[in-house]
Amino acid sequence: MLFCYQSNGQDQFLQKGDSCFKVEDYPCAIQYYTKIEKDSIEFKSEKQNLEFYLKYSNSLFILGEYPNSLISYKKLKTLAIQNQNKFYEGKARSGISHSLWRMTENVKAIEEILKAIDIFEQLNDTSNLIEASNILAGIYVSIQKYGDAREIYQEMLEKAIQSNDSFNIAGNYEYLGIVDYFDGDYQSAIDNYKKSLEINKKVDNSFRISINLGNLAEPKMELEEYQEALDLLSQAIKLQEKYNYKSVLIYSYYTIGKIYTRTQSYDSGIFYYKKSLQMMDETSETRDKQEVYRLIAENYAKHGSFNKAYEYYKLHSREKDSLIVSERTKELEEIKTRYEVENKTKENEYLVFENSKKQKELTAQKELIQLQYAIGILIVLFLIISLFLAYKLYRVRQTLINANKSKDKLFGIIAHDLKGPIRNIEAMLQLLQSEQKENRKAQYFDYLTQSIQNLSALTNQLLSWTFSHKGDFNFEMQKLSIRKISDRTIELFDYQLAEKDIKVINSINDDFFVLADENALLTIFRNLISNAVKFTQKGGEIKLETEKLDNFIEIQIQDSGVGMSKNAIHKVLEGEHVISSSGTDNEKGSGLGFSIVIEFIKKLKGKIDIKSDGENGTTVILKLKKA
Repeated sequence: MLFCYQSNGQDQFLQKGDSCFKVEDYPCAIQYYTKIEKDSIEFKSEKQNLEFYLKYSNSLFILGEYPNSLISYKKLKTLAIQNQNKFYEGKARSGISHSLWRMTENVKAIEEILKAIDIFEQLNDTSNLIEASNILAGIYVSIQKYGDAREIYQEMLEKAIQSNDSFNIAGNYEYLGIVDYFDGDYQSAIDNYKKSLEINKKVDNSFRISINLGNLAEPKMELEEYQEALDLLSQAIKLQEKYNYKSVLIYSYYTIGKIYTRTQSYDSGIFYYKKSLQMMDETSETRDKQEVYRLIAENYAKHGSFNKAYEYYKLHSREKDSLIVSERTKELEEIKTRYEVENKTKENEYLVFENSKKQKELTAQKELIQLQYAIGILIVLFLIISLFLAYKLYRVRQTLINANKSKDKLFGIIAHDLKGPIRNIEAMLQLLQSEQKENRKAQYFDYLTQSIQNLSALTNQLLSWTFSHKGDFNFEMQKLSIRKISDRTIELFDYQLAEKDIKVINSINDDFFVLADENALLTIFRNLISNAVKFTQKGGEIKLETEKLDNFIEIQIQDSGVGMSKNAIHKVLEGEHVISSSGTDNEKGSGLGFSIVIEFIKKLKGKIDIKSDGENGTTVILKLKKA
């Protein structure tokens, strides 16, 4: 079954695998990469395909699965050659060489790494040139050509320092330490290992840190600093077992075994040698197998178990003989390799041609699918844009409707709130015309002057509020003193209150504050005070009181007027239009006041209630949010 890379499941596996690889959780990375590799996948691009195989191969190699890493690197090499990508070809050849070297195939390993070095020199890729050269030097170390190895390591260290490549600087200090160790210069080895460890700790490279710690233990052991060596190995093994670094565990286990042998803890030594052999079997890395067999045999001999010692000496001899035979067949292997190269080249050329043909077919299919996707996306975009424009038109229409409604309400508020003061001025002018007494005329002039000043202030306030609302009522919430709002409102009704001999008792506390819009709150108070004055008989009384609740301030406006019926209260609170009746002094009204109050109280997130027995006055109860 062919899976497209873009499918959700496959894409998820790749993302999870890459995340695990990034944090050096290689078992996790291999788990997801293997699921992808088992299926035939069409990747989004050839580069992504190559990058996938490089990460997959590197994960297998780091965990010591050398046969599998070799297979994966070879696939990467074939793909890179098909796509004429020299970088990935060089990385593949480096990986193949490293895997072969771990499996003691030194001749083939050298052949591959020399080609990789040549590629990276052509690409002028210093970082990968250093890594490839270090693999070649490692092969020289394994065949005891320490001088050649040291020369390469030193040259590559200088290149790494020049290019400020911390990864390879750390690596080359470590490799020089290995050469020092084999040359018997243990203190120099320790110094180089420590330099490498310091750099790797800064970049938090767990894999390299675990190698540094294990390597650092070996010269410490040779200097008979056994406890320090055991501590270092304990730290190294903890990291290596956590991340399952099998190839590195081989050396850590048998180094710790050596320490126990030297300290005459033979059972512990044998235990760790056998753990080392187990890792060799799991990774197919057999270079040091004969050495471990010899160490186990010596342990059994010192322990007095001569039969077991004899068995492991035989295994040691057999493994050693196989290595000698392997060395003797190197020349034949080289001849055979050269012979096979020509046939493999022809075979690869044919495979490249077939794969190129298949790739063109897949590309054509992919382009067709992409075109279908593009057309589909354009249709969806057209529909989305159409819906968006329709929605915008609907919103504009609703805004205009709301603006028109708000305009009507504002004009209603202005008419309602200005009607009373204008009527007062008319009444006083009539009184002035008919009044004969000078002292009464002076009093009327004072009332008239105050009324005109109040009317002017109210007009300016209402006009400012009107111009600031070009759509719906958008309240500007602020901390307001209820006492100041109520006092400003009562001043507007001085004349009516005097004419009707109504006493106002304002018991609102000075330190009670609410969160509200100033203009809205003034409008609410004007309407409620206006109604109280209108329906209170001459000689009556109006009381304003407040009380603090949990999150609200309760305001009560109580009059001793004619009261309201239950039906009228219900209609007012439900927002129904109420036909205004005449006041106790035949004052007229529009019926707009209470509907504005109800609407504004809702917008202020407050509550309103009205209480009356229909005969003995009315109490309006407001609850507004405490500031």
